[in-house]
Amino acid sequence: MKMMAMVAAVLAFLGFRLFVQHQLQATMTSATTNAAGCLSMIGNTTREENGATYIVGSFKNDCARSVGQVTIIFKVDGAMDSNFNHRDSFFQAYERDVAAGETRNFKTLFSMGKNATYRFDSFNAF
Repeated sequence: MKMMAMVAAVLAFLGFRLFVQHQLQATMTSATTNAAGCLSMIGNTTREENGATYIVGSFKNDCARSVGQVTIIFKVDGAMDSNFNHRDSFFQAYERDVAAGETRNFKTLFSMGKNATYRFDSFNAF
């Protein structure tokens, strides 16, 4: 009878260890996965508000988990300097707590010139 109890205790311990190991691995994988890799830009355009031009649009979180912080980065073409190098500006929009599968609208924090040329650059997320 003692032998059966000992075998049952060892099996329970091994099962618990396997469960904890799996949970830890899943948590570490989720925490270290690049969240920006599963965000997708749905579309973007400009909108005028009170005489100022902002970049607006939407993106989707295709991750299996929520993303706490998202920064959407755009490059706006600037004037050329004396060496014929472009001096691009960066405009950003920020969103928080984007749930898995959610589509979220955004608007850049600052306005840009009315006729400025811009392009989507990247997402930063964690």
